[in-house]
Amino acid sequence: MPNFKIFVPFAPAALAGAFDTVRGSKVYFTSLSDEDALVFERSLPDCAGYSVVRSSALCNVAPSVIECAEKLGGIDKIFFAPALTTRGSLFLDLDEESFVSHTEAFTALFMVCKCALPYMMGGREPEVLIELPHETENIISGVYCAAVEKLAKDMNNELAEWGVNVKIIR
Repeated sequence: MPNFKIFVPFAPAALAGAFDTVRGSKVYFTSLSDEDALVFERSLPDCAGYSVVRSSALCNVAPSVIECAEKLGGIDKIFFAPALTTRGSLFLDLDEESFVSHTEAFTALFMVCKCALPYMMGGREPEVLIELPHETENIISGVYCAAVEKLAKDMNNELAEWGVNVKIIR
């Protein structure tokens, strides 16, 4: 998969190993912490740039997409796999932060795709890859996964005529 322009919004450090196979591609990413950004950057074969988002995931989506597209000269692929965790499996054990992080992640996915698609259409094998979280199954993770799967299916159907492929990774 060489020579692609890849945008990775809200990349967790744990995702770094996944990019060993993209040698020759340019990767631009955002991260929610300095620590994750450093780990992720060190693992990339060719990091074209990054920014650290210090506030809500929704605050800087459009500027990050634009900065990525300008630095890379477009976007071929989006890899969306934010770090999502919850502390409990039962409804009464869940905290508000878990609900907020999952709903923000879903909204961020929508905004990233909405902002990035104009830069992807007509590009080289445009693709949106969405990794579902590997976390304790509970109400909010189930709702998030169901919503993301539905969004991906509907986006794939709608965007197929422009050659954009949307895939879920489990």
